[in-house]
This record gives sequence, structure tokens and C-alpha cells, in this order.
Amino acid sequence: MVGISTDAVATLKKFKAEFKLPFLLLSDEDGKVADQYGGRVPLLGFANRTTYVLDPDGTVREIVSGSAAVDPTAAISACAVKKG
Repeated sequence: MVGISTDAVATLKKFKAEFKLPFLLLSDEDGKVADQYGGRVPLLGFANRTTYVLDPDGTVREIVSGSAAVDPTAAISACAVKKG
């Protein structure tokens, strides 16, 4: 799992420490990744909270946005479980 945000690196370091996040946070301060995935609020330009579940080949399996993206339940349930 990787988190990507349009916040600056310093902001992400504080956020990760404050919430004791067990995963990597990457800064997309120029918004290139957000723009590729349609992750900005039109006209306002800031990033919308969205969770994307990707297959290993990069195919988007699930998109969860808005307040639902805060709760990881939908994203977790979209992940395939490998058996054996």
C-alpha cells in the first residue's frame, strides 16, 4: 500500500508520524499523478480524497472517493485474496 498526496513532503512526514501510518506516503505536489487519475476537484484544483485499488498490472479494480475513502473497508474488500 502506498499513499500519494498533493501535500508537500514535510507535511506528509508530519501526517505519517501523527497517525503512525505503516505505509509509504509519496508527494505529488505538482499534481501529475492526481491529474492522471482524475483526482482533482474541477474548478477548485485541489485533490479529492480517493482510494484506488490496482491490480499488479496497473488495472484499476476499484475506486472509492469522498468520505467513503477514509474508511479502508471498501478498498480492502476489493483486493484479491491469494490462496495456497
